[in-house]
This record gives sequence, structure tokens and C-alpha cells, in this order.
Amino acid sequence: MAERIDRHNVEIVLVEPQNPGNVGASARALHNMGLGRLALVGWAEDVESRRIAFEWATDGEPVLKKARRCSTLEEALADSVYAVAASARSGSDRPPSLGRAELTALLERWTADHRVAIVFGPERTGLRSEHVRLCSHTLMLPTAPGCKSLNLAQAVLLVGYEILLASGGGEPAEASAKSVKGAKGEKGASCGAQGQEAGFNRIATRGERQRLYEHACEALKAAGFLRPGAPIRPLDEIGYLLDRAAATSHEVQILHGMCRKILQKVKKDSAES
Repeated sequence: MAERIDRHNVEIVLVEPQNPGNVGASARALHNMGLGRLALVGWAEDVESRRIAFEWATDGEPVLKKARRCSTLEEALADSVYAVAASARSGSDRPPSLGRAELTALLERWTADHRVAIVFGPERTGLRSEHVRLCSHTLMLPTAPGCKSLNLAQAVLLVGYEILLASGGGEPAEASAKSVKGAKGEKGASCGAQGQEAGFNRIATRGERQRLYEHACEALKAAGFLRPGAPIRPLDEIGYLLDRAAATSHEVQILHGMCRKILQKVKKDSAES
């Protein structure tokens, strides 16, 4: 039976982890649940922290060894088409929330040809607003009333377990990765099938959408739609709309063109006045 979720295209992202034991235990959890992709953002890595992390990784050393090291969350998410922020906080200014069933449905739909990231925050504070804003969805893991805070590695294990069950079980991460590489090649696993590179059918990555976000912010401020220093919630809502619509690279480029025209018109009007 074919797996419903391509686990090779699921990446777990740990933002500014503070306890190296949690880093190692998370790598072990991923190995046990058949997941092989891990990214570490802003980890204060040194000889001692590496020693502790590998000590806690027990059988998950290969996952930890090949984990991507990134300076920023933006860098870590650049090649993902969707990013789910695991967070116990709620609020109207946050991306749409997913339940467990909705998370697995999203992974089933998109991981065949695209990378999806699941993001966890620092142990003491969780993900901050600037982290959540870079994501397309949020995920709140169910806990007993009044007990929202979960250990980082345990939260990773819970999510990995849900993914394992939803994917129909299967082989370990290393074997799964080899089978995907053999069928698609390393680039195919995260960037979609060849022949879609023109962008007409390829879903825009988080990196492409972030560049559009910055361009649109510049254009809408110049046009007076967004005021300098004012909340940029309307722009966030536009970003969530593009996520729901699964905007393609081609569509993102069209919106870049609109932003360029707005900036040109504002510049021309300013010069003539």
C-alpha cells in the first residue's frame, strides 16, 4: 500500500532550541517515527552542546548529523510551500489554525511533490509573533485543561506519531529517503516535478512568498494603503489568502509586476507634483 504522506518531504524545524538534550531527543523521535528531515535555527552549538545532543539522540544520530543549520527561520522555510507553527497561543492576528486531522490532510495533499515544514519554538517562550507570521498555519496540540506547555522533544514526538499513523506506517527514514531519491532525485523531492520550472503549475515556496510580502509592503506603503509604523495585519491577511489559494510561482510573479507598477506610478506622480 502506498504511503499517504511522503515523510521525506516533511521537515521538522526547531527555532532557537536552548536545551541540547531536547535537540538530541527530537532527532531520536524523528528517527523512531520514520522522519529524516531536521532543521536547527539559531542553535548555540558548541562542542559541549553537540556532545549532549548526540548523547540524547540514541539511534537518531544520522538525523542529527545531517540536520540543516540555519541562521534565521526565513532561511529554513525558503524551500517549503507550507509551514505549520506548533503553538499553544491563540489570537486573531495569527494564521489559520489546524486540528490533527487537518494537519494530516494538508500533508497528504502536498508532500507528494513539495516540502512542508512543521515549526517548534524555544523551550521557554515558544514561537514569537515574528516566527508565526512566516508560517501559513498554526497547530495546537491537545492537552489537559490548564496544561498547555509541552516539552519540546515530546511535542515533536507527538506530531511525528500522528504523521506515522496517517502515513500508514512504513519503513525507517533512511530507507524512505533512498526510495524517494531514486524515484525523483534530491531536487524533485522539494521542488516538484521537472517541466514545471516555468512556475505555471509549481506552488510558490515560502521564500518566494516572503519576497512578495516585502515587495507588496513597500508598494502599499508608497500608495498610502499601509501607513508607516501602523500594524500590517491587512498584508498578513493577503498572505494567508495566497496560502489558501496555493498560489503558483507564476501568480506570484504577476503580483510582483503589480507592485512594480504601483511603485513606478507613485514615483512618477511624486516627480510631477
